[in-house]
Amino acid sequence: MAKITADSLVDEAFELLQANTPVATVKATLGTDSTMWSKVSSLVYEKAKAEARKERDQDAQKPHVSTTSNADITALLALNQQLADYALLAPPTITVAEFRRIEQLAAELPASESAMLDFLGTIFTSPKMCAILKQGVENFPAFHHFAPLVEAAIVAYYQQNYISAFLTLVPLVEGLILRWDGFDGTGPEPKPDFETIRKYVGNSYLRQPNPGNVLFHDVYVKASQAILTKHLYLNSGTGTAYAHFSRHLAAHLLSNAPFATQPNCIRLFILLDALLIVYTYETKPSKDPRFQVDEQALQRDVQRYLHLLMQQHLFRSAT
Repeated sequence: MAKITADSLVDEAFELLQANTPVATVKATLGTDSTMWSKVSSLVYEKAKAEARKERDQDAQKPHVSTTSNADITALLALNQQLADYALLAPPTITVAEFRRIEQLAAELPASESAMLDFLGTIFTSPKMCAILKQGVENFPAFHHFAPLVEAAIVAYYQQNYISAFLTLVPLVEGLILRWDGFDGTGPEPKPDFETIRKYVGNSYLRQPNPGNVLFHDVYVKASQAILTKHLYLNSGTGTAYAHFSRHLAAHLLSNAPFATQPNCIRLFILLDALLIVYTYETKPSKDPRFQVDEQALQRDVQRYLHLLMQQHLFRSAT
């Protein structure tokens, strides 16, 4: 009897997942234990990426079909790997012109860091993007309890109360990961340990080796995992997070280093957006709650945030 190997199970697993078979059912059908599933899911993920690249190459040859090329996705991956050293990343929704500008600024780092933060801040903390973030959290069933915290952080940020904004946003990162993992404190299972939480995003292929938009999923898994492990969740005994962008420092006040700054608030908004992107691709909802929202409700939030910005501008002008 031939020995069952991970390679021999890849095609069957991929076909089942392509048919939207739940991952738990796929694992049960294949009869894999955790060690074998780790190997199989990793190979399926690579197969999914290879198929996606092939499809993009084919689409690029079709007239009147607009698609992000494999070369552009590779460039985005490299750019985000570079930006991750500064706990930053480029959003997937940027235009070609915005991408080129970020590339230009990245080539001039670290001298251009302030300009980079200003540019990314105009994207990620704009009233519309903040409203999308808030309504996205509100409309994801796993995360909707966090919507008031997101709202509080946005209001504090627009009022230039960066300490309150930062300290409100920091626990949201762990909260999202815990709810993602199914932990809400009500069941018998213990809270995952810190190392599991720290590495959770990077192990996405174990939960869903055939995610939606797999190439962009790969980009933002790698980028957000790098920000978590190199900075926000860096073990303080092994080094210092860039710009003191550290959960550990914020939780325990280990030094007087400034951590609750405007740049670090921007970094948190960036990271939360990336985590929601990865979660969306992994769970593959029928509609993306970040963008399939009630337009009137979205505009109400946008107008309210614009009003807050105007009030803050008038207050600063008067002082």
